[in-house]
Amino acid sequence: MKAVKTLILTVITLFLFSAFSSEANAWPWVRVYTGVPVVKTVKPGYKYVWVAGHWKINKHGKKVWVPGHWKKV
Repeated sequence: MKAVKTLILTVITLFLFSAFSSEANAWPWVRVYTGVPVVKTVKPGYKYVWVAGHWKINKHGKKVWVPGHWKKV
């Protein structure tokens, strides 16, 4: 019975130490995408609107940055 209590205490202690280690609390590997600053130019003509830069997923499933541009409506 003493051996079982010792084993349980050891397992609980190891679990508590692993819960507070830096490996267990490490951030997941995530890419951080930052926007590219874009300077607006003069409006090219009537019925144009500015479309802000944005992220888009391409046909290969990767995120790509689409810079801001003027679009005719």
